[in-house]
Amino acid sequence: MRLLLLSFFTLCALAGQAQTAPFAVPEKAAAKLEKLLKQTQTEVEVGKRASKLPAETRPMLNKILVQSTREFLAITAAKPTKDAYLQGLDAGLARLAPLVPNTDDRAQVAEHFQDLLDIVGLKSSEGRLTAFMEGSTMAAR
Repeated sequence: MRLLLLSFFTLCALAGQAQTAPFAVPEKAAAKLEKLLKQTQTEVEVGKRASKLPAETRPMLNKILVQSTREFLAITAAKPTKDAYLQGLDAGLARLAPLVPNTDDRAQVAEHFQDLLDIVGLKSSEGRLTAFMEGSTMAAR
């Protein structure tokens, strides 16, 4: 019985460690994030982003995209974990959801976040981007 309990607690500890283990970020991720940040900032300053969103919404949308890119850069500079990136993704999408009611515009915004995930080496948003594009939320996360 003791062996069974000891095995159970060991497996629980390992499972908990796996969720907070550092994530292996590609070597040039920080440089690529910096480049994307500069491109996004230019779009904010010059207003080059093509969108059907109302003019008053676009600056706020781009500022949130810049903020989200900075958050990914900060996570990358620290000891990144998959959970930290997904939490950053959740936060960015939550800030953007009220500004982007149209599915086509949501797909355009999701492309930015997919670029962020690709840069840091995350293969999946675990359904977050799909839910955002469809207009549903993943509040359970």
